[in-house]
Amino acid sequence: MSLMLQEIAEQPAALEKTSAEERTKIERLGRSLKGREIDLIVLVARGSSDNAALFGRYLLEITTGIPVSLSAPSVHTLYHAKLNLKRALVVGVSQSGEGEDINRVLENARECGAFTIGITNEPASSMVKLVDETLLMHGGRERSVAATKTFTGQIMLFYLLAAALAKDSNAIDYQQIPDLAARALEQTPAIVELVQRYVFMENCVVVGRGLAYANAYEFALKLMETCYVVAERFSSADFLHGPVAMIERHFPVILFAP
Repeated sequence: MSLMLQEIAEQPAALEKTSAEERTKIERLGRSLKGREIDLIVLVARGSSDNAALFGRYLLEITTGIPVSLSAPSVHTLYHAKLNLKRALVVGVSQSGEGEDINRVLENARECGAFTIGITNEPASSMVKLVDETLLMHGGRERSVAATKTFTGQIMLFYLLAAALAKDSNAIDYQQIPDLAARALEQTPAIVELVQRYVFMENCVVVGRGLAYANAYEFALKLMETCYVVAERFSSADFLHGPVAMIERHFPVILFAP
């Protein structure tokens, strides 16, 4: 079995441990942040972590009512802009905690008055030294180059953070997520049979919307990274405004439609 498959199988236990280890800290952090009158949340990440941040954007806006933006790191690293972030929460997301541009944004944001949080898998990383608070994944070292358990671990931490910051009527029950992940893995035999049809696929489109939009981005990235398939990803709304014209018989389209 490949390292990637091994770490996919580790996800339910990793999610359970992350939730158990970080819950109390994040609940305390949520109470503190509510007292700061945060009116903007900025998320900064790259790669799979950026896809997790895309999910976090939807989740945090839905649950907290606070506008959420995905950072453009070049604003900080290339143009050296100084932003007014005195009532902002800036969250960096990095599996390794060593992404140079991510850490530069966090450092600059803190200088501009933001409260900063780092989401990482490495407690001794450079990111931890730069931020006001750290949220850790507890699934162990990720050995596969393609992120799996750290991607879902980041999403789990966004669920915990959203629950801590949520308006009471918008609170989300995240405690079933590890069990749901285990149930998803029960589909492995069916998936192994299904994918035989797509072994020679060279191009495809992956479509999702809302909370499933980030899944479309991450799945497309995995197809490109591990299978060398050219995978275009779209919001299902945007897909209808032009790109749908390229779809013809035998062109694979993968839909996230929960």
